[in-house]
Amino acid sequence: MARVAGSPDGGRAPHPDERPSVFARIRHSWRNASLKTSFMVYMLVFLLIALVVSSATASVFASLQNDATRDAYEMSGLYLYDESTDSLVPARAVEIDENGSSVFVQTVRDDMTSLPMRDVSPLTSITDASDYQYTSVTFGLSGSQSSDETSDALTIEAPEDEDLPAEDLSVEGLPVYDAQARARFYAWIEEHPESPYAAFFSADDDPAFDNGSSSGLLTSPIGYYLSTPPSDEALLLSSLFGTLTFLMFPLWFGLCIFAAARRFFQKRLQPGFTVLDEAASNIAHQDLDFVVAYDRDDELGRLASSFETMRASLAASQRSLWRTAEERKRLNAAFAHDLRTPLTILKGKIELLDAHLQTGDASPERLAASVSSLADQVKRLERYVEAMSGLQKLEDRTITAHDVPFDDAAIMIDDIGVALSAQHGRAFGLSVSPRCDRERPALRLDQSIVGEVAENLLSNAARYACARIDARMDVQDGSLVLIVEDDGPGFSPDALERGCAPFFSEAPSSDHFGLGLNIASLLCEKHGGGLVLENREPSGTEGGGGARVIARFSLECGDVDSR
Repeated sequence: MARVAGSPDGGRAPHPDERPSVFARIRHSWRNASLKTSFMVYMLVFLLIALVVSSATASVFASLQNDATRDAYEMSGLYLYDESTDSLVPARAVEIDENGSSVFVQTVRDDMTSLPMRDVSPLTSITDASDYQYTSVTFGLSGSQSSDETSDALTIEAPEDEDLPAEDLSVEGLPVYDAQARARFYAWIEEHPESPYAAFFSADDDPAFDNGSSSGLLTSPIGYYLSTPPSDEALLLSSLFGTLTFLMFPLWFGLCIFAAARRFFQKRLQPGFTVLDEAASNIAHQDLDFVVAYDRDDELGRLASSFETMRASLAASQRSLWRTAEERKRLNAAFAHDLRTPLTILKGKIELLDAHLQTGDASPERLAASVSSLADQVKRLERYVEAMSGLQKLEDRTITAHDVPFDDAAIMIDDIGVALSAQHGRAFGLSVSPRCDRERPALRLDQSIVGEVAENLLSNAARYACARIDARMDVQDGSLVLIVEDDGPGFSPDALERGCAPFFSEAPSSDHFGLGLNIASLLCEKHGGGLVLENREPSGTEGGGGARVIARFSLECGDVDSR
């Protein structure tokens, strides 16, 4: 029987006393979870994956967005102008007193020690970030205060003949601006030695050489803040990466929802649908020799179980219909088979009677005997038709035993044998055992059943006999024994084994259905006996000495209704 299954049942069978592990119990619960629960779990897991992956990819694109404008950010910051190298050097502000006055000291930023002016983009925004500015700078003074000022401050104003610089300095004008600003600062220092800046810067320093320091780190009161805008390409990449960062969340969530739905379909729906589809296809083609098996206890598993129940019911109905049809076929064949022999006997007797009438030697006694014999055959046919008319199968035949004189049974068998052998041009002889010949025991049996068996056995023997058919009657161990022998080729080994099977025949033809021995065997068993096939030679070789069939009928069999 085929098996339509959702998954194999392989694996080691657990020991009855072996307690399943926690993982095994969880796995079992998951496999049998409802479709609703499994769908929610799939969605939850894939949404968590979407959250993690989208956050990670968004971080990557955000990092790429920063990298796209990193050059501008790396160039931005505080710088000092180094006139000797015509470059800007990174700087940091250092407070020199408690009032917040600060100076700018050279430093290193991101491994960059200097930035040549030629490498500075013309679009760079440069702003003076120092406490002292070229146009007007106020420095806090510790411990001194002018009588005409409201705070401790000192202002340096540019000469009237010099133009005030714009708020943002240009790259080209930075060297000039720096030189002028430092010159003014040192002039102011000379006038105000009490300033905290005087401790760091001297008016004797050559501002055009080292910005107030002949060795070590550059130090200056004047610093510049550079802000370099990103290039168009960098801005485009930054916008692209920013857009991708925003799109990662809906994109990954959409993909993960699709993946969750696809995974749910492949793992939880498709196997069950495949099983049900194959089952429906098999049923549609009237192939019920399979089992609908689905190893999950979810909704599809219960549906598959219902399919299996339906399939089993249909298979049982189909088998019942097939058996009914086969039994009807067998019954019809048996009916036709068993009618042929009595009709053959009737035909023979009528032909014999007609021959006597034609020759004019039909005496009244012979006519009366012929008519009586014909009447007996007609009665047998009537009883047989009546017995078979209400049957659904051969096994439903009812055994009705009556007390029958031994001579009546012998005469019936002899009459059948003489008629059948004459039809085939064979000689026939009936003998009885010496004991039965002496005692003539009374028999209790169903005479019609015995007659049908005798007809089948003698008809079969007449077909295969070469010249003679012999029959013997005896009573042994409470049974009537009828032995029929012929001098034909005997039974083949296959016939000895399967000769009583329905429709078995070594030489099939349209006139013979292979039911004679089967019907005889069945009727003997119904009568409490049996049927044995053998050859006359003990060795059982084909063509040895003919065939022998032994039929037994229990004399203690009462009325039996197999139904």
